[in-house]
Amino acid sequence: MTLEEGLELIKNYKNGLEKFLETLAEQSVQLGSEMIKTLSMNSRNEIKNLEAIEKALKRETKYESK
Repeated sequence: MTLEEGLELIKNYKNGLEKFLETLAEQSVQLGSEMIKTLSMNSRNEIKNLEAIEKALKRETKYESK
């Protein structure tokens, strides 16, 4: 897998998580407020982790290209 392919996977996963967060409120009746809070927090944390991985990968390629 190339760096570009990896970054594209991260981007797609982040987009999926963001869409999941958008639709989560609609499911509050079935899931309950505590579950919604937990899923929201976990998804936001996952997005932050993906962003950190993206930054690290991009920074690593800058050092390698010098």
